[in-house]
Amino acid sequence: MHFIKKHFALLVLFSLLIVPLFFFSSCGEDDIITPQGEHFEPAGLFIIPEGSSDTILQVFNGVVRAGDTLKAPLNLLSTHWEVYFWDDNRNVLNPPNDGSHTLGFTIRDASVVETEMDDPNDWAFHLKGLSLNPDTTSMQIKVNHSGHADFTTPYIPIKVDPCEIPAPEGFVVIDTVTNQIIARDSAGFQTGDTIVVNTGSSTNRLKIFWLDGEGNRFQPCDSYTLSAVTNPNGIAVFTNKPGEFSFKIEGIAAGTALLSIRLFRDANFIYGTRNIPVKVN
Repeated sequence: MHFIKKHFALLVLFSLLIVPLFFFSSCGEDDIITPQGEHFEPAGLFIIPEGSSDTILQVFNGVVRAGDTLKAPLNLLSTHWEVYFWDDNRNVLNPPNDGSHTLGFTIRDASVVETEMDDPNDWAFHLKGLSLNPDTTSMQIKVNHSGHADFTTPYIPIKVDPCEIPAPEGFVVIDTVTNQIIARDSAGFQTGDTIVVNTGSSTNRLKIFWLDGEGNRFQPCDSYTLSAVTNPNGIAVFTNKPGEFSFKIEGIAAGTALLSIRLFRDANFIYGTRNIPVKVN
């Protein structure tokens, strides 16, 4: 009987030691940090500016495509950059839309650039340049999921380029003498009086500013040039000097015409305004 009691006591003691050990091992660190839902682990990503078909960045199997650098305009938001993902065979992979997976960013030097998202659940973002000294840094793009990253790119080169501009969303034309707005096109709404000029004379010098998506005015660097199309011809003439974003309208013959101002960079068309009415007395 003494032998049985002794072994029973040892069995109880063994149980008291093993049960807590089992409990703690089943509630270990891995179970605490494992998020609910499936992981999203693409093989790579690529970025396309909204409204474009050009790929400005590719990352695949942990390698950034040679020569790829994201360029941020100074003190302006970049164009809306849309992020797409690849599977192992470079097929487009749709990201989860469960709200628990979101884009994230790690910037080496946050004094150079910052990111901005129109919607935290969008797979798109803007870059804004903050400094020209220094003007370079690098950034990781991540897919965040319940407190950790399912996917992280290597560091991607970034440069703040004073000649980089966002896609213009509109324009403002201002009389440099009276400081009055002659024409404005913002968010699809065009306002402003018709440009009026007499035959044989010209307007005051008019200056054009472009508008970004937030309505901020900007003018590009002198790598950009202006030209214009008037319809019909022979009523008014658009004149400006290379490297300037101001112009005059000369009256040639009485009548009305429509003026569209074009922005080019290195002979590449960037943006054209909607038609501005011109009346020649």
